[in-house]
Amino acid sequence: MRSRIVAVAIAAAAAAVVAACHHEPPEPVQVDAGSSSTTAASASSSPEDTASLDAGEADSGVKAVLHAFCSGAFSADEERMRGKCSTADFTLTQQMGRAAAGVCANDLAIALGRSRADFDADVGGKCVEMLHQKQLAQGSETDTLYQHAPCDRVLTGLQPEGQPCRFSVECKDGLACVGYKVGVDGTCKKPPAANEACTLQPYGSLVNVAASALHHPACAAGAFCDGTTCQPRVASGKACSKSEACAPGLSCVMGKCGTRPGVGTACAASGDCAFGLWCDHAAGKCAAKRTDGQDCVSQDACKGRCDLPKKPDGHTAGKCLAVCGSG
Repeated sequence: MRSRIVAVAIAAAAAAVVAACHHEPPEPVQVDAGSSSTTAASASSSPEDTASLDAGEADSGVKAVLHAFCSGAFSADEERMRGKCSTADFTLTQQMGRAAAGVCANDLAIALGRSRADFDADVGGKCVEMLHQKQLAQGSETDTLYQHAPCDRVLTGLQPEGQPCRFSVECKDGLACVGYKVGVDGTCKKPPAANEACTLQPYGSLVNVAASALHHPACAAGAFCDGTTCQPRVASGKACSKSEACAPGLSCVMGKCGTRPGVGTACAASGDCAFGLWCDHAAGKCAAKRTDGQDCVSQDACKGRCDLPKKPDGHTAGKCLAVCGSG
């Protein structure tokens, strides 16, 4: 819908609300108010925005600070969007932003509840201020605000090497959490080398794998975690099954590591095309996304959204509709 960083995080949060908010195993946790150095962040929230935190009997002051940050971050671009969106689209944007803020506050509260991570409210305030001043362009399908300075530093791990962890974000910078299983803590370690055991457990739905890897790579340079073991990264032109396996800067395109091609290049799926394009299956080639009023049979074909028939069959065309100035 909207090619903005906050929109990606909102979409992730909306999916997460439906799918249980975050990937953490269902183990009880509580926020320890004394474990955080939180102070009032430069964001505001209204009573109707208050999130329901799945974090035990959290200290109300800590809850308020976390939700103030999250509400500020996920409503930062509302004024920019107000003039671009229809009333219905703007209302949906606000609703999704509130859902994202709830997931965000929930995830942060759980991190603080184990006394293994710290939320920096001063950095949180700078993050919100930056989002108010700057419209961040989306750079990938998984790009979120937590991958952009200063927002990437609102949460920092406290656990040194050799100490227990559940998520890598609980570890100090440069360390990964290895060996966690439900009910059994992992250990903060230097990122494992190729052929060594690794753990790929993203924290929450918004601090995703890519965001966590900025300061806590799952494997040492030249390797990636396949879920259990660090594997050597695949060079350009070599066979692959997913983009995470490819060398930095490359993606898995039609079964081989390489750069995602532009308009007119052969493709099998939209992930085979440069970000922002889609794979026109009828032509079998990467194409620019379609604009308002053009025919479509899939959502990824449009800059905005595809208004499909009530009973889509994959063949009967709908119409692309602009969403919040998307074209």
